[in-house]
Amino acid sequence: MSLLDRGQETVTVYQEIVVTDEDGNIRTMPGTEGVTTVASVQLRAQSGTSARRNEQDNEGFETESVYRLRLPRSFPFVLGAQARVKWRGVFWSVIGDAQVFTGSPRTAHVEYTIRRT
Repeated sequence: MSLLDRGQETVTVYQEIVVTDEDGNIRTMPGTEGVTTVASVQLRAQSGTSARRNEQDNEGFETESVYRLRLPRSFPFVLGAQARVKWRGVFWSVIGDAQVFTGSPRTAHVEYTIRRT
């Protein structure tokens, strides 16, 4: 088993779904049924801009934690930007698009950036 398929954390993933609202508009939102899986979750360094924005926000009241999420390669779905992840009892939003690494069959994997919501 590859290190890319192991994770030390258990997360519940709520996939992005497409719905039609009361006005007939088509939009996306997190699903209501989650899929539980193992994952690798690691702290991601923030850019200087993110760090400054963090300092300028209401100090002590709002914090921004950003992590890298890697699901097992056997996970059957690619998460969209409206997907949510429940990790350690807290909901996290997927930020940006999936980062797909396709270097070789042994190293191919998908990573996501998540932020606490």
